[in-house]
Amino acid sequence: MNKVAFHRVIPNDDQIQILYSLLNQREHQISHKTKPLFTQHKDFVCNNPYRSWYIVEICNKYIGSFYISMENTIGINLEINQNVHVVDQIIKFAVSNYKPLAPIASVRSDKFAINVAPHNDFLNNTLMQLNCTLAQITYYLPNE
Repeated sequence: MNKVAFHRVIPNDDQIQILYSLLNQREHQISHKTKPLFTQHKDFVCNNPYRSWYIVEICNKYIGSFYISMENTIGINLEINQNVHVVDQIIKFAVSNYKPLAPIASVRSDKFAINVAPHNDFLNNTLMQLNCTLAQITYYLPNE
């Protein structure tokens, strides 16, 4: 197995560019419908809203990123054609280096959760293989 490396987002100009390149390659979206302009992306990264954020590297190639939010969610964004090992290493790294924040009723659970786009078959199937528990299905209301 190739070693998976995690680089904490500081952020600096190189990381901003890497994250933008990864964002433009992303197949599955949850938080936005259209890709932001580079300046919007840079502002977002510089005002990092996450508890912690990492770039994922294998064999000197950046293949994705993941973050841990203040709501105890872990967002995993990987290039297509990755494998279960990478996701497993991300989860192990996250839970060995971070503990869930204390629960707040109707805001966050006492456990880490991973939100997955419904058509992201790779990540959905991988999390099932890793014995993660399906907790909920979320629907958005149509715009009126």
